[in-house]
Amino acid sequence: MKILHLSDTHIGSEKYFDRDPLIHVLNKLNEGGYDLLIHSGDITQEGKEEHFIEAQKLLSKVETPCVTIPGNHDKRSGGIALYKKYIGPPNGTMEQDEAIVIFVDSCVQDSNDGRVGMTKFNMISRALREYSDKTIKILVIHHHILPIPMAGRERNVLSNAGDLLDLFLRFEVDLVLSGHRHYPNVYNINNTVFVNAGTVSGKKTRYGDVNSYNEIDIDEDKLRVQTNRFINKKSVDVKEYPREGRRIFYDFGEKRFRIIHISNTFISPSTKFRQLHFLNALKNINSLEGNVLVHCGGIVEEGIPRDYDLAKNYMDRFDLPVVYTPAGRDMNYLGYDLYQEHFGDIDQSFTGKNFYLQGIASSQYDSPIGIIGETQRERVFQKLREKQNQFKCIFLHHNVLPIPHAREKGLLEDSGDFLREAVDEKVDLILTGTSSHPFAASVEKTVIVNANSLSSVYQRSLFGNSFNVIDVYDEAIVVSEINCLWKTRRLLGIWERNNKK
Repeated sequence: MKILHLSDTHIGSEKYFDRDPLIHVLNKLNEGGYDLLIHSGDITQEGKEEHFIEAQKLLSKVETPCVTIPGNHDKRSGGIALYKKYIGPPNGTMEQDEAIVIFVDSCVQDSNDGRVGMTKFNMISRALREYSDKTIKILVIHHHILPIPMAGRERNVLSNAGDLLDLFLRFEVDLVLSGHRHYPNVYNINNTVFVNAGTVSGKKTRYGDVNSYNEIDIDEDKLRVQTNRFINKKSVDVKEYPREGRRIFYDFGEKRFRIIHISNTFISPSTKFRQLHFLNALKNINSLEGNVLVHCGGIVEEGIPRDYDLAKNYMDRFDLPVVYTPAGRDMNYLGYDLYQEHFGDIDQSFTGKNFYLQGIASSQYDSPIGIIGETQRERVFQKLREKQNQFKCIFLHHNVLPIPHAREKGLLEDSGDFLREAVDEKVDLILTGTSSHPFAASVEKTVIVNANSLSSVYQRSLFGNSFNVIDVYDEAIVVSEINCLWKTRRLLGIWERNNKK
């Protein structure tokens, strides 16, 4: 199957719309060889009738089957009614041989924000069940599920991006196509390939980039994504992924080390701190023979002396080395000074035999919003480059991937740039600790794990308060979750090592 994927045409006035690259791509389509055209939204600039009429004329010349969805610009000033009149239904499915394409409108009228409500979420879920026998499953949505690099401050992310990500991974969707941020990007997460398109003909490009579109080839063995940019008529980026089933591991090799991963202890004298859960987890963790305990923030309920003194007493009972990174609540009130007085440096690290862990303080004073910043990113990745032939781990509080069962607010403002650089630098492991729900996935070869709340009443998992155990073997990374109260264990995932030793 060969797909031409474009997005964000922004058909309108010459101020926003460059007709030439769009005409070039449409002519290329009509030369043949493509099975499907997919347009992932923002067909027009302002949702005006004359712009939809022009879009209809241009798209009507395309002989290839076409799937389109509205973008946030198409739904300005009541434009959704015009979209339905001139373009087609905003939600639905298209079957094509052994493929199913599910397309869904993620836009909120007169807003840049994205949301897939319960009705449309259930529609996607039903369609994935109904067409589970299809060998190629494609999902089209305007707003990005994953943070996009080179797109400025992270915002306009789907409010339930975590639930959608979890759904797509569970149903083994092959391909998720989106637009919106005007910068092309490709990630493979647990064998689901997420492709974000740049703008094919909009004049608002980012970071010196130019107009672009994607060509996607899918066969039995591989999925290939080629991004074509309009520079000197030919500038191409290609990524290719094997289409493989779930791998069964039969030999992990030797176990090299064990990380205990916790978050949101919420220590305080109040009933929001579950003391019994903490003490049971403490006893269990001390018996697990871990190499290091990583606390990804939310140490105390509030950044006041009473809570910090109590937290110091509790945390000193762990037998293994502990490294910390703060959450916003750890930094509020007097927390910035108390944190360093009780637990050490803001940015902590840990070195073992052939492995290195580097913390990043992503939290800000009195704010749930996180940011790393360009200067901090440069310093961190320079440190990691110096750690040749070592297992490299970064830990911070704020989530890098959207978390299920939590309203995604794009809390780490530069998550797009951070994630892209971490993946490109082949960081082995990223640990986070926000949103109080466990989640683990592999982006390319970088395993990303979020911890549930260890001992706070505020947690979102039916499994209950828990912590993670991460075992690193010669061949694989194994992530398990253990219930604090009952010691029951479940597997979050097994992934092949990035750099095998």
